[in-house]
Amino acid sequence: MSTPEPPTAEVASAEAPFGEDGSGEAPSAEGGGEGEDGEGEGEGETGAAPSRLPAALEALRYRDFRLFWIGGFVSGVGRFFQFVAIPAVIWNLTGSPGWVGFGGFAQFISMAIVAPVAGPLADHHSRRRMLLVTQSGQALMALGLAVAWWAGVREPLAYVGLSILVGLAAGLNLPAWQAFVSELVPRSVLLNAVTLNSTQFNASRLIGPMLAGATLVAAGPGTAFLINAVSFLAVIVALVMINTPGAIADDTDRIHPGRDFAATLGYIRGQSGIATAVGAVALIGMFGLSIQVLVIVFAEDVFGRDESGYGLMLTMVGVGAVAAAPFVTTLGGRFRRSRVQGFALLAYGLGIMALAAAPVFWMALVALAVMGASHLTSAAVLNTTIQLQVEEHRRAQVIAVYMMALLLANPVGQLVLSQLIERIGPRPTFGIAGATLVAATLVLRASGRLSRLDLEGGRYEPRVLAEFHPTTPTAPGKSSASSAPAAPSTAGRYHSSPSPPEASSSR
Repeated sequence: MSTPEPPTAEVASAEAPFGEDGSGEAPSAEGGGEGEDGEGEGEGETGAAPSRLPAALEALRYRDFRLFWIGGFVSGVGRFFQFVAIPAVIWNLTGSPGWVGFGGFAQFISMAIVAPVAGPLADHHSRRRMLLVTQSGQALMALGLAVAWWAGVREPLAYVGLSILVGLAAGLNLPAWQAFVSELVPRSVLLNAVTLNSTQFNASRLIGPMLAGATLVAAGPGTAFLINAVSFLAVIVALVMINTPGAIADDTDRIHPGRDFAATLGYIRGQSGIATAVGAVALIGMFGLSIQVLVIVFAEDVFGRDESGYGLMLTMVGVGAVAAAPFVTTLGGRFRRSRVQGFALLAYGLGIMALAAAPVFWMALVALAVMGASHLTSAAVLNTTIQLQVEEHRRAQVIAVYMMALLLANPVGQLVLSQLIERIGPRPTFGIAGATLVAATLVLRASGRLSRLDLEGGRYEPRVLAEFHPTTPTAPGKSSASSAPAAPSTAGRYHSSPSPPEASSSR
């Protein structure tokens, strides 16, 4: 593989666009993916297909990325069955927003705890083999949740405990997943690949939550957990079929999690653009993403909707994200990353405030779509900033810290906001969260911190281990009638005896 010339230094430019150069347009992969040194990367390197696709889908020309995207999409749809089922189970067993927040806190905090280890592992070992292990582990956890339900386990603490195990496996998976994208496409289409990777998650949100809600009502949580377990086969098969060799920064040094983590924090402090991205994603985790988990309380307490209504609300987040994706992939390169990020964060906060004030269910759905569009845009900007500014040998470790900031802020946000809901109700709590996000964005803009996202720099030289054969998998809940009395609480609905597996397995 031809190695592009590394940038000389981190160059600050007030006019630096969303893309990686200063041309004002997003780079494209002409002629099968042209590297920075002008040499084309052929089928054996990146798997670029000769046929052309629209600019918004440019990264899908590359076979390995295409396989990864499709497998991730199928698995993502299944994952939303579990994402909807766990808070629904805890809510219906307890009827307590505090318990729902505690369940989310437990899962996300366990994801954050393993981040200092996950990053170095992904930088010292094949990311593909690591993904095969973590994806298989998550499938087994989902199967364990299904077995627990069908065995008659109705203790909320049991599901919180299983959520912790799910979080540990997912935490090991995240840095490798994000960093693996850079191995599947050339740098010239990295922004497109990062955005499509986010779009894949949100595209699965279009149908996953809605199907999950219907499944919960019709067949119960056990079936939802089983569907998630089976869906992991799609991404596992995709990883086996991917031909790209493993890109590893250093496979000889021993891993020292504490020392490596401290060094990574020091590196981030010295890279102001990356530091700003980490701070911004922490804001999103605390005041944005936590709202998406707690929206089940809003669905049932405010609008009197059951799990299917909750699923529809989550689906609208995906609708907004997918609708925004073409604009991010095709128009993003014409604007500075700082400008796009500032707009996305403001829209995110205003969307949450609109959700808090929505008088009828359909208005809440529109607000959630705005939140989804803002979330995808923000995630694409921040992830691209890190991918373009980080040195290759620190890529997964920096991504691990980035994800750790999100995963620590999110459970803290869930815990704080759920307790606030217990005291003042969901509408005021959501309004406070949205207003805080807006205020924080204005502070970031006024201080000039957002402009640091426009910096450029970082080497992009993934090294391929010669002994790895390219074909061998290498290690890794009211509509216009909302003025009517709220529907009775569904708490306790799941206390009845579970259906036998053969009855619950209908789809």
